[in-house]
Amino acid sequence: MNVAQLKRIINRYLAGNASGKETALIETWYGSALDEARQTAASPQSEAYRQEVLERLRLEMNERPTGKVIRFSKMRSIAAACIVLLGGASLAWKYQYDILDAIDPVPLETVTAHAFQVKQVVLPDSSVVVLNAGSEISYPRHFRGKKRQVRLNGEAFFTVTHNPSAAFTIIAPHLQVQVLGTSFVMTDSSHVQAARVSVKTGRVAVSAETKGFPVTQLTANQELFYDEAGGVVNINRHHEADLGWTTKQLVFNNASLSEVFREIENLFKVKIQVSDTSIRQLKFTGAFDAGDPLPDMLKVIALSYRLTIQKHKDGTINISN
Repeated sequence: MNVAQLKRIINRYLAGNASGKETALIETWYGSALDEARQTAASPQSEAYRQEVLERLRLEMNERPTGKVIRFSKMRSIAAACIVLLGGASLAWKYQYDILDAIDPVPLETVTAHAFQVKQVVLPDSSVVVLNAGSEISYPRHFRGKKRQVRLNGEAFFTVTHNPSAAFTIIAPHLQVQVLGTSFVMTDSSHVQAARVSVKTGRVAVSAETKGFPVTQLTANQELFYDEAGGVVNINRHHEADLGWTTKQLVFNNASLSEVFREIENLFKVKIQVSDTSIRQLKFTGAFDAGDPLPDMLKVIALSYRLTIQKHKDGTINISN
């Protein structure tokens, strides 16, 4: 979308022909534009624009049918629109992606690493994310403009592709992280009050919407721990990120063998039959690396519990005492 298209949207808004979505977007955008305009020192040129805006606003109000009440919020919107139309081409250009995201959002992709799974995701900018078990990430099918933004719920190891013109932002339930290119682990779940960010390489900026939370810069081997319930923020400046889990494929912690076999069945598309139901109730704690073959996984389990593995001609695997 270019500036001309933007202006057409604004014109439809002023003419009362904008869709509900466009109207909500434009009015929100106007509010931001007005705030920014108020904070910008006036120049002779901008002052001339403002005077012209006021004059157009007076004309707009005078042209209204007698007795029609114009609310102050509407008047502000008209004024803001005039500001943009008269002299705000650069401003319009600045906000073009925000408008486009609201009018024509990029479809989102969501990837979930279910219980016991560790899953790798390659983002549209070639950044790589490794999701730990029970974690989920959402991201647009392509990044638009100078914004690379994803949402995380859970734990993930990020290796962000360096791009100095487009900051990479992760929004999680408690914390937000912004980087240009680096690698770090973020643990932040809606089910847990505490969150943490551990940096492996580069530098990250950690923030939160909580009032009083200090925006914190972290570098390699530093970790921020945040407990929202207790309002605690601790920084460990000599902490090496725990990355052992990132090379795993399946991770089990006191899981029943019935759960283990189900994950293996899904991963290798095989059928596992267990002759004794008591075997399914046995608990297993362990992890399998990415690339571990099926026979090796079954052998580890069989040796742990002295089980017997037998593979039938049709591919079915039978496990017994």
